[in-house]
Amino acid sequence: MIHYVVLTTGSCGNCYVFSDEKTTIVVDCGVTFKKLGEEIAKHDIDFSTIGAMFLTHLHPDHAKGVGVFQRKTTLPVFTSSESFLKGKTEMLKQRIELDKIHTFKWGDRITIGSFTVIPFKTSHDSPGSSGYYIEHEDASLFLMTDTGLIPEDAYVYAKQSRVKFIEANYDPEMLDSGPYPLWLRERVKGCYGHLSNGVAVDFAREVSKHGDQIYFIHVSENNNSIPILKKLAYSKLDTGIFCKCCERGEMFEGFVE
Repeated sequence: MIHYVVLTTGSCGNCYVFSDEKTTIVVDCGVTFKKLGEEIAKHDIDFSTIGAMFLTHLHPDHAKGVGVFQRKTTLPVFTSSESFLKGKTEMLKQRIELDKIHTFKWGDRITIGSFTVIPFKTSHDSPGSSGYYIEHEDASLFLMTDTGLIPEDAYVYAKQSRVKFIEANYDPEMLDSGPYPLWLRERVKGCYGHLSNGVAVDFAREVSKHGDQIYFIHVSENNNSIPILKKLAYSKLDTGIFCKCCERGEMFEGFVE
């Protein structure tokens, strides 16, 4: 059984935890080291079971706590080889220690305890960004955030996963009428930006079946609305699919066998 916890999601920070009690893996660390420790303890996860951390990309809302995590532990932090090669300046800016970074190629199978983590390429304006397919015995999970396009691999991995974490960042009408300047709106909508509600929900519908669990994450506080996203999702997804639209900074947990 996998115990999963979303410590926070959105522009305020992102951090996802997956544990089988013996081994825990963390995806992204857009929170402080102190908060990471305090919050997983609240969910009865022993910090000493953490086996590794994986990064989707290097933007601060996903990686600002990595440097302290490295200095406080001896645990491996994984990112793509492209992210490492092209993101060294950003890493140094965030005081991430380069000599403690472990790299992977997309499609690699990385074993951490009973977990197997398979990274896949995403499309964001942080070079080398990644999503993750996570296997554990008979259970599997899918996580994809901060991407302007949906890669082909994502369809394969998402269809194999009972629990899916999918970015639904913005509502197009709210973005176009909102406070962002034109250049920033174009960045969000571009192929290296984020997924709209419509694209995210259509993807979820295509890759999901009765009994699956879908969590829409990284919902913008400026350019989206939970009621708008819920209305769209509930109108398109099968009633036998569990769906949750996660508010900015919201914490929640669940289990999958």
